[in-house]
Amino acid sequence: MADRQEVDPKKIREDLLALADAIVRLEEEGSLLEATPELIKIFGDLRSLLFEYEVRVTGRMFPGHEDLPEVAEAQRIVHDAARQLEEMDEELWRRWSMEPDEEEDG
Repeated sequence: MADRQEVDPKKIREDLLALADAIVRLEEEGSLLEATPELIKIFGDLRSLLFEYEVRVTGRMFPGHEDLPEVAEAQRIVHDAARQLEEMDEELWRRWSMEPDEEEDG
């Protein structure tokens, strides 16, 4: 998944097209429904990327209302939530990557 700091529209477009190709190929092979667990994960990842793209890059979540204080507050909340998720991810990976003796010391 893309870094939350860098939302790359070109990469998102490529990922969407790759997903579309994979769906067509799975259907042609007759295994589309068997791939449901993997597709659900991919859909979730892409959904997150698309949401970030809409909020961070395009600003189209609130068309025509960009100057409203409510919109600024909503964008601040989204940015804070994304930052908190990133910090949680970093902490989780830090804990998972620790050696067992490091965990006991810290």
